[in-house]
Amino acid sequence: MHRLKQSILRVAPEWVVAAGLALIAIALSFVIHAPFRFPSEGAFLFIGFTYLIPFVLVSIWILLPLPFLNFRREFKRALRVILRQINYTLCFGIILVFHFHIKLWAPLINPASYDHLYEAIDQKFFFWMNPLIFWRGQFHYNWLENLYFEVFLCMFLCSFIVHSLKSTNEFRRVFLASVLVQATGAVAYLIAPALGPFIYHHGVNDHVTQAQQQMLATHQALVAGGLPWLKKNTGKYLVAGLAAMPSLHLAASFVFLWYALKYCRWLSWFYWPGILWIIFEAMASRWHYGIDLVAGLILAYGCILGADRWMDAHEAATAPESKIRQ
Repeated sequence: MHRLKQSILRVAPEWVVAAGLALIAIALSFVIHAPFRFPSEGAFLFIGFTYLIPFVLVSIWILLPLPFLNFRREFKRALRVILRQINYTLCFGIILVFHFHIKLWAPLINPASYDHLYEAIDQKFFFWMNPLIFWRGQFHYNWLENLYFEVFLCMFLCSFIVHSLKSTNEFRRVFLASVLVQATGAVAYLIAPALGPFIYHHGVNDHVTQAQQQMLATHQALVAGGLPWLKKNTGKYLVAGLAAMPSLHLAASFVFLWYALKYCRWLSWFYWPGILWIIFEAMASRWHYGIDLVAGLILAYGCILGADRWMDAHEAATAPESKIRQ
C-alpha cells in the first residue's frame, strides 16, 4: 500500500487534477448525453490568448540571453524550461476546456436555481453596499468599465511570470492551486447554482451588463433547446456558460495574493487594491452576490491548503533519498 501511495504521489499533481476533471466531465456527458466539442475560433482565442501569454513570455525571457552565454549549455537549459512551459500550458488548456464544458452543461445537470436565496442573503447582510454601489454608478469611463477583467488578467500574468522566473517549485504551488480552483470550481457550479443578481438589479457597469444579457440569452436558448441546441452550438458558446456561485475570479485572485504574500511581498502591494476592486466591482456590476464571494474565498483557501500539502508529499516522494529508501 505504501509503495502504491508513493507511486501515485510521484505523478505530477497538475496532471492528476486534469485527469480527474476529465473523468468527471466524461461521466457527466454519459449521464446527460452531452457532446464534447472543440472550441470554435472565438472561444479558442479567448482561452489561448488569455492563458498562453505568461508561458510564452517566460520562454522568450529564458531565450533572450542565449547569444551572450555558453550557447550549448544554456540552450539545453532553455529547452528544458520551454518544454516545461508547454507541459503546463497543455495541462491548463485541457482543464479549462473541461471546465467550460461542465459550466455550460450546468443547467441540464442541475436545473435548480438558488438566486432567490442568495438575493435574500444579500438584502439581509450586504445592504450596506448599496450606497457604495450607487456612488460607483456615477462614473462611466471606458477604462473603468474594463478594469475588473484587466486587473484580474494582470494578476494572473504577473503571478505566473514572476513565480515561474523565481523558482520552479514555487511556481508549481501557484499553478497547482490555480488549476484546483478551476477544476473544483467547475464541480461547485453544480451544487447550488445561480445566474447572478443582475436578474434582479441593473448593474452599474454598462460593458458588463451587455455581456450579462448575451450570456443570459445563451442560457435561455440552452434551457429551451436542450441537447439538440448543445450538439449544434457547444463549440460556439463554450465560454458563455452562466454561473455565479462561487466566484472563481475572486478565488483565483486570492490564490495569487496568498502566494505573493508568501513568496514575493512586493507583488502583494499591487494585489491588495486589485483584489479589493474585484470584490467591489463584482457586486456593483451585479455579477455576483455577496455570498458568492464568501464561497469563492473558502474554495480558494481549501485549494491553497490542498496544493501545498500535495506538493509537499509529491516533493518528498520524488526526492532522491525517497527513491533510495525504496
